[in-house]
Amino acid sequence: MKKLFPFAVAFCVLLSLVGLAQTPNPPASRPAVTPAAPAGGAAPGGGTGAEGKIAFIDTSAFRNGIVELKAKLDTLNAEFEPKNKELQAKKDEIDNLKSKIQTQGATVQPAVRNQWVDEATQKEVLLKRLAEDLDGLAKRRYEEISGPVYDKIGQTLEKYAQQRGIAAIFEVNALSQGQALVFRVAASDVTEDFIREYNKVNPGTGGAASAARKP
Repeated sequence: MKKLFPFAVAFCVLLSLVGLAQTPNPPASRPAVTPAAPAGGAAPGGGTGAEGKIAFIDTSAFRNGIVELKAKLDTLNAEFEPKNKELQAKKDEIDNLKSKIQTQGATVQPAVRNQWVDEATQKEVLLKRLAEDLDGLAKRRYEEISGPVYDKIGQTLEKYAQQRGIAAIFEVNALSQGQALVFRVAASDVTEDFIREYNKVNPGTGGAASAARKP
């Protein structure tokens, strides 16, 4: 089975404060679904309704739903929080200087205004370099921290599918972004069931129940 990871996973470090490129979050909305599975009892294999069929999974739910992964990414966010605050402070400083140029530039000598403009330009160049360096470091650390967990998730998902006779699992966000998914029954979504199964085997540092994905 082809693995799904980590293409749909949000890059967790909050570098957007300085306008850096980062791995995009999958869309919050989910594709339209039909009403719940037909009456007559729960479907086999954990109630997923996907026995012997294709199934769908929303990997964006892993960030908060899989306890082990959430602990890793929360630690990574804490690691980069001081640098993010430092970059935000530098950005605020530049914004204040630009505002000063706009509001007071006409009231001072041209040489003074030009000095402010040069200072703002130099600060922006420095900020861009610092942000790019931090972005590269954050991405490397993200791969180091999350890579092993996603390997486990991929292996677990493969076993999950084999045990339930699922022939193929598709990532819903990737399909919806490409406008390839126009319909799916609600019972074919295995996201919550898989997260529960993973957390049973890999409880991480918190309770699986507290991390359960909400509809």
